[in-house]
Amino acid sequence: MRARARPVTRAIRSARQIAAAGLVVPVLIAAAASLAAAPLHAEAAAAPRIVSLAPHLTELAFDAGAAERLVGVVEWSDHPRPARELPRIGDAFRFDTETILSLGATDAIAWEGGTPPASRRQLEALGLTVHAIETRTLDQIGEALRTLGRLAGTSAQADAAANRFRERLDQLRAVPRHGPPVTVFYQVSQRPLFTLGRRHVFNEVLALCGARNVFDGLDVEAAAVGIEAVVDASPDVILVGADRRPADAAAAWAARTEIPAVRCGRVLEVNADSLVRPTTRLLDGASALCERLDRLRQAEDPACGIGRR
Repeated sequence: MRARARPVTRAIRSARQIAAAGLVVPVLIAAAASLAAAPLHAEAAAAPRIVSLAPHLTELAFDAGAAERLVGVVEWSDHPRPARELPRIGDAFRFDTETILSLGATDAIAWEGGTPPASRRQLEALGLTVHAIETRTLDQIGEALRTLGRLAGTSAQADAAANRFRERLDQLRAVPRHGPPVTVFYQVSQRPLFTLGRRHVFNEVLALCGARNVFDGLDVEAAAVGIEAVVDASPDVILVGADRRPADAAAAWAARTEIPAVRCGRVLEVNADSLVRPTTRLLDGASALCERLDRLRQAEDPACGIGRR
């Protein structure tokens, strides 16, 4: 029988391994309820002083030309490099209100579906305007850039970045992928064993490569699963988010030769930040992954052809 997957609906235990995503790794933190988006006004005369409540939003703010408006960010806001120098205001779930007040923040950018509603209410009580930004799909990433540009008064740069993102996304979508879909298991962490579900943008990244997440039936962003559920799913490929640390991904799975990915040497380490953190870098990760999967489709060993069980 298939082992039961245990969905995570509040928060993923390791903020470093789960971001957007946010997993950060960005953080693929699955949070409680969705936030109602705060209305964004046209560029105001007074420049806003913005705090970012998620690492991927920090990164998108830089892409949108809003770096000079950022006065504070949460932990793991590590890209681009200048983001590491900004004052820290807490993590994705707990904020240092004294620091936020001392920074003179007027606005906060929150992760729709990730920033806890209680945290949002706390900041609103301090007088900040909280803007909820959703990045659950690739198209929403482009819209997030435009939204951040309107907030920061940098629409020209933000719109240009959004247009570049859209053009490149359209190019990737237009590439034909031949052969059967590649079934993929994505490992966020080993102990406990976490993966990504249907609500994560990662599924769209896989679709660009003609691949499918074996746990796309889980109606969550991230979930804990049992090893037997992975065996039962029989993935062609296992992707292991390396999270900046050296890891021997294949060794951890070596004993499970009943899984095609293991038996055929298709346990691959990937850069988690560029593959699951919902930012413009997703297209870099997607392009690299598509190339790797295309090569695997050309396997000469008939026993290791994609789709064979």
